[in-house]
Amino acid sequence: MKIIREYETQSTLNPKLWTDNRLNKGLREKFIRIAEHFYDFLEINASVLDILIIGSNANYNWTEHSDIDLHVVIDYQAVNENLHLVKNYMMAKKSIWNTNYPLTYKGMAIELYAQDWNERLHSSVGQYSLMKGCWIKKPSSDVISIDDDVIDQKAQPIEYQIDSLKESDPKLRVKIENILLRLRTLRQTGLEAEGEYSVENLAYKKLRNSGRLDRLKELLRKSTMTSLAIETSLNEGKMGSCIEMLAHHMNGKRIMTEEDWERVMHETDAVEDAMGQWRHPGKCTMIPGNAITMQRVAYPVLGIDDTGHSIVMQPEQRYTYPGKRVFEIPLNGQQKTLIMQLRNALTDWNNV
Repeated sequence: MKIIREYETQSTLNPKLWTDNRLNKGLREKFIRIAEHFYDFLEINASVLDILIIGSNANYNWTEHSDIDLHVVIDYQAVNENLHLVKNYMMAKKSIWNTNYPLTYKGMAIELYAQDWNERLHSSVGQYSLMKGCWIKKPSSDVISIDDDVIDQKAQPIEYQIDSLKESDPKLRVKIENILLRLRTLRQTGLEAEGEYSVENLAYKKLRNSGRLDRLKELLRKSTMTSLAIETSLNEGKMGSCIEMLAHHMNGKRIMTEEDWERVMHETDAVEDAMGQWRHPGKCTMIPGNAITMQRVAYPVLGIDDTGHSIVMQPEQRYTYPGKRVFEIPLNGQQKTLIMQLRNALTDWNNV
């Protein structure tokens, strides 16, 4: 087995998680609760044998961007004797979970994975048992060794996602953007931590050398061409491409630019006016501020600010948004088509 020795490590474990090699107060219960929800999401009967923290945040090669890797340990054979089928199922569930529940703690993504109890890690890799509340293997600040199994664990979920992409998938572009964001974060985290020999950068190289990054780029190119053709036809009928932009914006997939807002304003025939619904009842309006009053407005209004924060505002109430301006869509008959299409888009992308 190939062993790669890291050249730069931190002098302490990540203080956001650890104090004197002990998990900070309250985190054990929170992580266990997250892992329990993930286990329920797996919809299997196999018992949980342990819940582990592994990876950079259980070792001395962490950075501020390192993931928190929570591994729910089960016996794959207790799920099904076809281990290949079980592994693919676990990869698929992990992918769906991390897309639908992008959990973070102090800026660090929390990554869940169902690990087979037979999947042994190298003896030098730090492993902390949340169920036992102690280290199974304490990490060393002197020498951090990374073996092929750890690199594979980082690369395999993304390999599965890329291999599962289909050109005919109407959500293809959204999925590609999610994968590209994960790849950028993966490599940045590794290079900041240990440079070329970090497990994250080696996982990135594994994906590149296998040809999967080339496939991703080609799929993105084709998706872009298709998207441009579709958007052109939608623009002819008005109120088309703005649905996608607003849905991405509200889901946090892609914050809208000034050019995007101008396009949405044009396609929805919106008006920028501080008087909003008072002066333009039933029309889409842009409020150049973040304090909204619904006094004397007889119908609910969906408000979306420039940060993606959204609220369904009720009559006679007051609201304050975190952004600097608010786009209003009245929830009445005049905007019925726009609301219906936006609701459908949000439902679809929430299930990516």
